[in-house]
Amino acid sequence: MSFNPKDEKIKSEKYKRDGAKYVCTKCKAKHFSKDDVEKCYDSHPATEEKLVK
Repeated sequence: MSFNPKDEKIKSEKYKRDGAKYVCTKCKAKHFSKDDVEKCYDSHPATEEKLVK
């Protein structure tokens, strides 16, 4: 079993990894858990970019 975050099986547009932390892709806030970063991402209003697609 690998603990390297770059080998993560599930990729998400909601966050990126920065060492042991998760970084929200919208506001760049760092969180310690995946649940926290997903809540942060979902709390931001949708951008026009996302609505057009």
